[in-house]
Amino acid sequence: MPAQPTGRFQPPDVRRRQILDAVAAQLLEDGYEALTISKVAARAGVAKGTVYLYFASKQELLAALQAEMWALMLEAPAALLDRPELSWAERLDGLVAAWVSAEREHEELYHRLFHELGAAGEEPMDQARDLLVTILTEGHGAGEFDVADPGLTADFLTHAYAGPCHHAPDTDVTAAVQTLFRRVVAARP
Repeated sequence: MPAQPTGRFQPPDVRRRQILDAVAAQLLEDGYEALTISKVAARAGVAKGTVYLYFASKQELLAALQAEMWALMLEAPAALLDRPELSWAERLDGLVAAWVSAEREHEELYHRLFHELGAAGEEPMDQARDLLVTILTEGHGAGEFDVADPGLTADFLTHAYAGPCHHAPDTDVTAAVQTLFRRVVAARP
C-alpha cells in the first residue's frame, strides 16, 4: 500500500477535513465575527487560495460544518428505522446514544453553529424531534410504548436529554438517559 502524501500534497478528502477542523477550532476559539478565511487557512496550514478551492465563502465553510452536525444527529438514528430486527425500544436506545454522544462531544460547536449564528431554517434538533415522533408513534402502534401524545412526549424528551449531558460532562450518562426515555414512554420489555 502506498504511503499517504504529506505536507502540501494531500488527497482532497484529507485537505477538506483539515480545513473544516480548522474552521471548527477557530470558531470555538474566537467566535464567528473573528472568523476569516485567512485565519482558517493559517490554522489548517494551507494557502488562502486552497480554502477557496473547497469553499467559496465563510458561509459555505459554516454550512459544511452544520451539515456534519446534521449527520451526527440524524443519520445513525434514522438508519435504525430500517432495522426490523430491532424492537422500538432498541431503536429509541440507539437514538438516545447518538444524541448523547453528539451533545457530549460537540455541545459548544453545536451551540455556536445553530444558536449564535442564527442559522436560517431548521436546525438538526427540529428534524431529530420529528424522527423521535416517528419512533414513538410506531412504537405505540406496535404496542411497545404507551404514548398518548407522541408530539408532546417528543418535545419533552428532546429537551430533557441535554440536561444530564450538561450537568455531568465527565460521566457517561447514556444508559441512564436511555432508561429515563424508556420510562417516559412506558416501554414494555
